[in-house]
Amino acid sequence: MSAKSNSVDMVHGALWGKILRFTLLYILTAILQHLYNSADTIVVGNFAGKLALGGVGASAPVINLCLNFIIGLSAGAAILLGQLIGANDRSGIHETVHTSIAIAIFGGAIMSVVCIVFARPLLVWLSVDELIMAEALVYLRIVAIGFVPSLIYNFGSAILRAKGDTKRPLYIALFSGVINVGLNLFFVCVFRMGAAGVAVATVFSQIFTAVAVLYFLRREEDETRVEYRSIRLYKKQFLIILKYGVPSGIQSAIFTFANLLVASSINSFGAAATAGRSVADSIASFISVINGGLYQACMAFSSQNYGAKQFGRIKSTFAICCAYAILFEVLVFLLVFFGGKSLIGLYVQGEPQVAEYALIQLRIVAYSHVLCCFMDICSGVLRGMGASMINMVTAVVGVCGLRIVWLLTAFKSIGTYASIFWSFPLSWGGTTILLFIMFCIVYSKEKKKVQIQ
Repeated sequence: MSAKSNSVDMVHGALWGKILRFTLLYILTAILQHLYNSADTIVVGNFAGKLALGGVGASAPVINLCLNFIIGLSAGAAILLGQLIGANDRSGIHETVHTSIAIAIFGGAIMSVVCIVFARPLLVWLSVDELIMAEALVYLRIVAIGFVPSLIYNFGSAILRAKGDTKRPLYIALFSGVINVGLNLFFVCVFRMGAAGVAVATVFSQIFTAVAVLYFLRREEDETRVEYRSIRLYKKQFLIILKYGVPSGIQSAIFTFANLLVASSINSFGAAATAGRSVADSIASFISVINGGLYQACMAFSSQNYGAKQFGRIKSTFAICCAYAILFEVLVFLLVFFGGKSLIGLYVQGEPQVAEYALIQLRIVAYSHVLCCFMDICSGVLRGMGASMINMVTAVVGVCGLRIVWLLTAFKSIGTYASIFWSFPLSWGGTTILLFIMFCIVYSKEKKKVQIQ
C-alpha cells in the first residue's frame, strides 16, 4: 500500500468526515488491542479461577506505571511529526521517525529490567494479597519481557497516525488479537499454565505487532520509511521529542501513580474486590477507547494545522471532537445501563461478590465518562499546539491532586467501596475546566503570534 492511499489530508477539506473516520479506525484498533488484557481476564476468570484472575488484575497497575512514561514519549514523537508534516520539513520527518524507534528500543529495555527486578517490592507496596502474590509475580515478570516489541508497535503506530494512517495499525491489531486469544486458550486450557499462560500469549502477540509495524514502515514511499542503519538518537529531534513527550510521560506516570493509590484502596477490601476491579477495568478499557480516539484525532489534526498555521481548523477540530464525544457517551450510558450485568457475566461466573464489586465500579465510571472525553480533547488540542508542559501541570494538578486529596480525606471518612470511584468524575470535571481555560489562553496567544508575523 502506498503512503498516499493510507494518509489523510488534515490541512485541507471538510473536517467532520475525516475526524470521524480517524477516530473510528483508532477506536477499532484500540478495541482489538484491549483484547490482549480482556482475553487474559476472560480466559483466566473462566478457566483458572479467582486467584489467577486477581493476580492478572493486581499486576496491571505496575505494568501501566512502567509503560506509560515511555509511551507518553510516543505522543511527543507524534506531535513533532504532525507539525513537521504540516510544515513539509522532509529531513526533520526522517530524523524524527528513526529517533522514535531508537527510543522505543532503549526505553523498553530499561523498563523491562526495572519491572522484572523490582516486581515483588512494587506488588507489596500495592498491598497485594498474599493469596494472589505468586500469580501476580509470574504474570508481571513474563509480560515485562515483551516491553520492547510493545513499545516498537506503539511508536510505529504513532508514526503512521501522525500522517493520518489509521488503517494499518487496525490490521495489525486485528491479527495480533486473534493470535493472543488463540494462544491464551492453548496455554491455559491445554497446559493449565494459569496467569503465566496468558502472559506468554501476550508476549508472543506483542512480538508480532512489532514485526508487522516495522514491515509496513520499511515499505513507506516517503520520509517516514524506516532504514535500520539510520536508527539512532538524532540530537535535535530527540530533544524536541523530550520537550513534548516528557511532560506527557510524566503526566501518564503520575496518573498511574494516582491510580496505584486507587488500587491500594481497592486491595484493602480483599481478593474479591481486586478480582472485581480486574473485571471492571477490562470492560472500562473498552469504554476508554472513545476518549483515546478523540484525543488522538484532536492531537493529530491540531498538530498538522498548527504546523500549517491554520488556527481556524484547530478551533473547528476541538468543537467537532466535543460533539462526537457527547454522541459516543450516550451510547455508552445505554449499554452499561441495560447490559452492565451481562458484560460482567462474560468474565466471571459463580462469584457474586466479585460481580458486585465490578458492577459498582463500572456504573460510576461509565455514567460520568463523558467528562473524561472532554478532558482528553482539551489535552489533545493543547499538545497539538506544543503546549505539553502547560497541559501536564494543569492535568496533574487537576486529576492527581483532586483524586489523591479525595482518597486521603473523603474516602477515609466515608469508607465505602463505591466512594473510591467517586474520585474519578470529580477529578475529570475539575481538570476539564482548568484545561479549557488553558486552551483558550494558548490558542489566543499562538494565533496572535501568526497575525503579527
